[in-house]
Amino acid sequence: MLDLAQGPLLVAVADSPDTFARAAESDRPARPYDLIEARLDLYPAQSIDGCEEACARLESSGTPVLITLRTANQGGRWVAGDAERLPRFRAALAVASWADVEEDAGIVDAVAALVRARPDGQIVVSHHDFSETPPLDALLARVDACHRAAPGAVAKVATRVRGDDDRRTLRALVERRRDRTAVIGMGDDDDGLRVALAAAGSLLAYGALGTPTAPGQLAAEVVHQRLLAASPRYAARRGPRPT
Repeated sequence: MLDLAQGPLLVAVADSPDTFARAAESDRPARPYDLIEARLDLYPAQSIDGCEEACARLESSGTPVLITLRTANQGGRWVAGDAERLPRFRAALAVASWADVEEDAGIVDAVAALVRARPDGQIVVSHHDFSETPPLDALLARVDACHRAAPGAVAKVATRVRGDDDRRTLRALVERRRDRTAVIGMGDDDDGLRVALAAAGSLLAYGALGTPTAPGQLAAEVVHQRLLAASPRYAARRGPRPT
């Protein structure tokens, strides 16, 4: 079981079934991440179909799988309704233990119930703004809404960063909402903000195993190495990788 109090945690994003399968084939001590996100909305079938064995292998080895079916209005490719989405969450959460669902989704309660039925299950309630970083008060309210949507949830807020004011706002958000909160700054170029936010207290940092799935997303291995240097807590927990 991952101890959320020992964050930041590194989430490796698998953008395809092949990428997901390769992650499952690696030995756990050599994996430079804490959990793996299966972006099912990017997969050809938009489901866990064909990935069940790899998912079970990752979970049994101690690497939780985070199931995401991101909607189109929050940056993903899922365009059907929640009535079609919920059965896919149900099938995936038969083998996975984590799920990410948007704060404005009508199925938050149902997905949270599925997660609670899983050993060591954890739900991430998320919000993504690809146009701007809203003012701090608005972001604080958004985080609180994510937490209210599912008791015990991790609130994740990702916003577009266009300048120093936005960077300061996200750093202030991390300072004001330290408990079970992930703050992601999405920029066209890597300026170190993603790692800096994780080192400052954001619970989750994301890195790509294949093609990046969000603006400014780095490779998981790069995020791992930078977190080792930037976060003493992360370095103490993860330590040097085996050679």
